[in-house]
Amino acid sequence: QIRKAAYLLIPFADRPLMHLRIGRMFLMDAEYDSRVDKYVFLIVHQLNRSKELIREAEERISLAELNLMAGERSIQTSAFGPALTYLKAGLSMLKPNELFAGEYYDISLRLYSSMAEVELVNGNVGNVEASVAIISKHAIQILDKVPSYVCLIKSYIARERMKEAISTCLYVLAKLGLQFPKSAGMPTTIRYVIKTKMRLRGKTDERLKQLPELEDKSKEAVMRILSVVLSCCYLTRQDLLPLVICHMVRCSLKYGISHISPIAFAMYGFMLNITGDFKEGYRFGKLALSFLKKFETKEMHCQTICIVWGYIAPWRDNSFRDSMEHLTYASKVGMEVGDHEYAMHCVTFFSAFSFIVGRPLALLEDEINDFIKYAISLHQDLQRVEMILLHQCVLNLMGRSDNPVILRGTAMDEDGILEQVAPENAANILNEMYVYRMLLAYTFGEYKAVVDIADKSRLTVAKVLPGQPHLVIHAFYDALAACALVRESSASSRKHKEIIKASMKRMKSWAASSPSNCKHRVLLLKAEYDALRGKKSSACKAYDASIGAAHESGIVQEEALAHERAALFFIKLGDEAKASHYLATAHQLYLDWGADAKSSQLQTQYSTMISKGRTRRSFQDYMIKRSASVASELKSD
Repeated sequence: QIRKAAYLLIPFADRPLMHLRIGRMFLMDAEYDSRVDKYVFLIVHQLNRSKELIREAEERISLAELNLMAGERSIQTSAFGPALTYLKAGLSMLKPNELFAGEYYDISLRLYSSMAEVELVNGNVGNVEASVAIISKHAIQILDKVPSYVCLIKSYIARERMKEAISTCLYVLAKLGLQFPKSAGMPTTIRYVIKTKMRLRGKTDERLKQLPELEDKSKEAVMRILSVVLSCCYLTRQDLLPLVICHMVRCSLKYGISHISPIAFAMYGFMLNITGDFKEGYRFGKLALSFLKKFETKEMHCQTICIVWGYIAPWRDNSFRDSMEHLTYASKVGMEVGDHEYAMHCVTFFSAFSFIVGRPLALLEDEINDFIKYAISLHQDLQRVEMILLHQCVLNLMGRSDNPVILRGTAMDEDGILEQVAPENAANILNEMYVYRMLLAYTFGEYKAVVDIADKSRLTVAKVLPGQPHLVIHAFYDALAACALVRESSASSRKHKEIIKASMKRMKSWAASSPSNCKHRVLLLKAEYDALRGKKSSACKAYDASIGAAHESGIVQEEALAHERAALFFIKLGDEAKASHYLATAHQLYLDWGADAKSSQLQTQYSTMISKGRTRRSFQDYMIKRSASVASELKSD
């Protein structure tokens, strides 16, 4: 307080000169002790407040260099707001005729390149183009322009301008000497994949880990540009995606490993995964994670972990719950290094996995609200809309919508949601919306609606959402609804039975690779199919097995669903006693999850049976046993 009061006594006009003298003194002392880097923030804090008094060229350039140092140091510590202030101050010390001229070329390039990066991270995506335009005009070599082009491509992606992102990528690659195909048919794709597999043949993990480090800067620049455009290709140009992945892997094998190589091998694992080779896909995913440890920079950590734990690991011996911890870590790292795109992808995966594993809906709803605000602040529109879909689905289940099977309420209106995304991303959002609508329609007994939605998306969902958990949900409810319709009417039974068999075949394949995520679903499908075919004893065992598997995986809503389906099975058999037990348990589990709309529906339809079921010893014993199990899991967590 005394210091502030003393400062206020100094006339306003005299303060710049005072700061100049103090700054010069700090700089002189720091230079004498060779500790400028240690005290750079203290120095520029004083000199920047007096920069109008600095007119000598040598001192001006010195202050520009000090601000560049402070800006780059701030970027390293994720202080992107102050970094922008320092970089702008540094640029203000250079005269127009000095920019990119002679001895000032390097400092000009570094200031503008860092400026583009910081503007992007701070969410000022429109300002990125201004910095890139200046660099593009004045930079001499293409390698000098690459960092700014990376920022430009990322800014396009953030604004869902995918075509511009890909065209910029192809332009830069051409300048780097790589004539990359603008489109690719199946023969080209097969050729790229076979060539890559041949290069990998016989190479063990240990041999791959011993690859030398990449030294060719132009090849590293190619790798960096390709890594940025991966998400674009996934969303809008899937014909190019295998080519990008294979080229990055072959580049790493031929020229050496760089800090960008982990994402190449992670995406190669992803590519194997979507062809059904989960074992090899997981192998390359783990290899990608091991490569991250070879380099100090964390630039590729978020992107790589997102791919491995979002798209690969859940399909091979890992539950969705296992992935959540890794995705949380990756999102934090992404925010630290300014990788907002993949940080928000991690958050989107985390939200979806939280929903799938039965996180209490009230807690999840609060989290999704916060995540949507983050996406808005970071200008990540696609992820924002993806989370809005999930948000409204959660609200519907909680009873906070007029019609629980229509995605319309405080979060969104399904009739207008596609207007909020770029045309290139519409298919992605539409198919995600179909999946949530199928889940809601089946949950509330609208089986015909489920099949109608599935008919629209059955041929597109795997293509538009490859590797995503939505595929499991789609196949699961598609088959369940088909079973329900066959029970009600045999008019379309042949078509529906084919759907059931196809979905069960895929689900069994997934369950064999990832039992914790799919085993209980396969068992419930088996129970429903056995019930359909009159195999009563087998159906009873399958219902109980599904309940046990869902409980073991901790997925409360699907434990509830298995109880509900078992209850309806016993109602049809005329066994009201058993049905009441299963109904009462299903009702309680839906309440525990927070699905008030669903529990209310059951209460309205089966109030007498639920009341009777609650008095039964079997219900009370089950809930006591389950409560003890849940408490043990919480303590373990």
